[in-house]
Amino acid sequence: MVKSKEEQIFIGIDDQVIELTGADKEAFLAQRELDNVQIALLEAEYQAKKELRTNAITKLGQASGLTEEEINAILGL
Repeated sequence: MVKSKEEQIFIGIDDQVIELTGADKEAFLAQRELDNVQIALLEAEYQAKKELRTNAITKLGQASGLTEEEINAILGL
């Protein structure tokens, strides 16, 4: 989420603190937005894989009569 353009952004380089302004500030805000979108996509992918795994273990357990612990032992988890 890009905040107000009036937001002050400071970065630290070694022992110096510098306020970003102009094009540098816009580039920083754009990169932060891209990073946030990528993080959201990765989290969604992780949740989808987690749900798929849970569903697969449930179906396997129902079809085979194995418990989740037994399935995890077979899978080496």
